[in-house]
Amino acid sequence: MSAHKEKEVITVSSHNDLAFDLRPIRHKDCQAIWDILKDPHVQSFNDYSADITKGDVYDFIQGDIESFYNQQGIRLVIVLRSTGQVIGSVGIFNIINGQGILGFELSSQYFGKGIMQKVLAMLFGKLTTFVPAPLNTIVALVNPNNSSCIKLLTKCGFQQHDAHWIKYVT
Repeated sequence: MSAHKEKEVITVSSHNDLAFDLRPIRHKDCQAIWDILKDPHVQSFNDYSADITKGDVYDFIQGDIESFYNQQGIRLVIVLRSTGQVIGSVGIFNIINGQGILGFELSSQYFGKGIMQKVLAMLFGKLTTFVPAPLNTIVALVNPNNSSCIKLLTKCGFQQHDAHWIKYVT
């Protein structure tokens, strides 16, 4: 993997105050991601425990970095361009035999603003930029009570298959 791909940033221009960039996660993002994951509004629908520690977040960031180098996944942070603040992350994990698992979180103050829909559109549009491993299926595991997430995935082309949401990519 070239160093160029490691440092690549995807830029998205939307509303001027909500324009953001996507870039690979780094250890220095630990505090910002931990703050997001501790938010009760975010916790209510994610699969991290309520007692997640900063050390736990550091460890999963290390795992994300290793997965990237092993071409088994990628986690990108969503960085608000106006302030440089990390407001969330998105990733595709456990890429095996052309299938990966989607995961994301967003700071609750940005819920309902269309940011994650733009993030996912950009991620899927640039998959080969960040995920060199062959990928033809993306699976999302969603809490059935998370109607906002289900609506988002539907808008992004996912279809429900039993308890999973699946998107086929080419």
